Amino acid sequence: MAQIQPDQGTNLYSGVQKALTGIDADRTSAIVLVTDGVANVGETRQRKFIELIRKKDIRLFTFIMGNSANRPLLQAMTKASNGFALNVSNSDDIVGKILEATSKVTHESLHGVKLSIKGVKTADLTPKTIGSLYRGQQLVVFGHYWGDGLADIRLHGKISGQPKDYSTRIEFPASTRLNPELERLWAYAAIEDMQGEMVDFGEDADLKQAIVDLSLEYGLVTDYTSMVVVRNEVFDALGIKRLNKKRLEIETQAQQQRASQPISNNRADSAQPMFNSNRPSHGGGGSFQGGLLALMLILLGLKLGKEVMIRKAR
Repeated sequence: MAQIQPDQGTNLYSGVQKALTGIDADRTSAIVLVTDGVANVGETRQRKFIELIRKKDIRLFTFIMGNSANRPLLQAMTKASNGFALNVSNSDDIVGKILEATSKVTHESLHGVKLSIKGVKTADLTPKTIGSLYRGQQLVVFGHYWGDGLADIRLHGKISGQPKDYSTRIEFPASTRLNPELERLWAYAAIEDMQGEMVDFGEDADLKQAIVDLSLEYGLVTDYTSMVVVRNEVFDALGIKRLNKKRLEIETQAQQQRASQPISNNRADSAQPMFNSNRPSHGGGGSFQGGLLALMLILLGLKLGKEVMIRKAR
């Protein structure tokens, strides 16, 4: 390291390449990467970084430094290695971030995580691939389901190669209007998944069209859509239906309804808790515990409105 001198650029690809040198291909190793990820010298294509990371069985533990960091690149690299990334802003407590990272790397992770739901039909779950979960991480799953009634939920993974299962049974309602905002959260998560896939493996016409369709339906700005803001009379003059106005009204009404209700326990698995342990903290010990996860099951049965969107000219 003493032989490496700073210059006018950041050759991140070459740095990761050197870190991989000498690592055995048949054993799991770890690399700690501290960077702002602004790769401006040498190879800069994200797909090439992903291919490089996957050449060895490594776990990348990344400290993403600064408010202008290249988070998409660094998070994609970390995800490909089944490691974890910590964002460190200019105003963050560095000691606290180090304690958080230490807590994760000194406790076993749950790897090869898979989620199954039986009893109701589900589709469009995101993320498609969960990967590994580290101490203190939450697992949030969005998706669609059809029907109602009791359903069995099972979270399966391995700790040090040994199977680990968490299960519960909860009631899926036929419909609910308490959290209509979740529709857009699902659409946003689905778009993020598709955008990440294209960044890793190149633009795909079908994925691009799917992103456009979702963004138009749910009123989201993406790389391929823009939002039009005009006066009320312009909407009338052009005959534009303000479908997203209705969506916003429904969301606002739901927010006001929730605010007027007393705070209560909304845990869906109270009758049969999926996890019994307390959530982990920096002061406690022990290996991977059930409190590490928070599973959010989302109802997306409502059809609300659309934002007025236009497709960007390319």
